[in-house]
Amino acid sequence: MDVPNPPDHLPALSFYGDASSKQSAYMVAGGFAVSGNRINEIEDAIATLRDDAGIRSEFHWSDYRGGHKRAAYEALVRYAFDLINKRQAALHIIIAKFGGYNHRQIKGENHDTSVNRMYYQLFLHRICNFYGQRRQIHIRLDAGNDSDDICRMRNELCAAAYKKYNTKPNCVRTIEPVRSQNVGIIQMADVIVGAIAAKRNDVKHTSPKGELAEFVLRASGRHSWAADTAFSARFLTVWHHATKVSRSPKALAEG
Repeated sequence: MDVPNPPDHLPALSFYGDASSKQSAYMVAGGFAVSGNRINEIEDAIATLRDDAGIRSEFHWSDYRGGHKRAAYEALVRYAFDLINKRQAALHIIIAKFGGYNHRQIKGENHDTSVNRMYYQLFLHRICNFYGQRRQIHIRLDAGNDSDDICRMRNELCAAAYKKYNTKPNCVRTIEPVRSQNVGIIQMADVIVGAIAAKRNDVKHTSPKGELAEFVLRASGRHSWAADTAFSARFLTVWHHATKVSRSPKALAEG
């Protein structure tokens, strides 16, 4: 579907996303939507948290072991939800029951393919739906096989959003993979998404990860990640995507 080029005067919005637990019963993908004029401020704040704690690499859920880094990770979580509560950033989450998928029903497809589909759903029904009429959208995803496909689907995504939600033409300007080491907001998404996935999969951590996952839940103000947020929610959204195993890849991509 061809759509005309949009005007360039629209303010920019960037979405920074990551995915977790694609081999578990529930996969979680999501991240933060941030206005273009706030990106540097947020990146600087996250860098300061790292530097103050002596973290030389990055905030990363899978590497977290508590100890002297605990205070910094908890400060990162508090900062994330402070941004949300002040409406300076929005957190959008999609949760899919991967335990019920036949990820290889089509030759050449696998868990990574399924994650890419869920990114498509999140971008179409949340990011484009919420922001596509008044923003030029840029999407940045943690680089990997689970984001390769969606990074090549900008045209299809824009056409679907234009048709379904009457967005501005070509509302998504770019979808690109990035190295999380270089992007603090991706790191923030990684920690939050990883913690949500741990709780949603009922992982009984008796370790620092378990304590951090519980800390994230408390900081969010929610009682559980098992229920969707209200339809009217905009700054913290949780969506359990229900898909039958027998549905074709094309049907999955179309919602």
